[in-house]
Amino acid sequence: MKITIKSLSTVVLAIITLSLVGVASAHHSFAMFDRNQEHVYSGEVVRWAFNSPHTALYIRDDDGALWAFEGSAPARMFDRDPLITGYTFQPGDRLTVVGCPLRDGRTGGAVGLVIKDDIWYNPQDGGCNANEENWRNWLPKGYMSKADAVSAGEAVVD
Repeated sequence: MKITIKSLSTVVLAIITLSLVGVASAHHSFAMFDRNQEHVYSGEVVRWAFNSPHTALYIRDDDGALWAFEGSAPARMFDRDPLITGYTFQPGDRLTVVGCPLRDGRTGGAVGLVIKDDIWYNPQDGGCNANEENWRNWLPKGYMSKADAVSAGEAVVD
């Protein structure tokens, strides 16, 4: 069997391409978030980082804990209603966040929904698929997690 430069180049190019596909798909993994849980977090904005590849919302809760939530890429937010920009959340703003926690227990997670001044924003990218219809029903009833609402017999819209 004779190995030519052309066949060797094709094999090397295929290996490189397949290894890059693995890196790209690993970037989009949501494995670090517990997407089966949705919790309510309230606090004051410390920072809203509207940068690629993902936005990050940092809030400090009433107990002083700092929470970090990952959201969608900025380019994907310009078509959201209401519009989300780099100025939507400012330090000192009081927010309610519905998010999916990190699996390892650290203070953070994937953002699902953000409520500021009775305006509901959706900066999620799939790390937390919190359903706005559910939470518009559950929040006024005082539920602080999806599990609490479900155990109380509340309907779940997917």
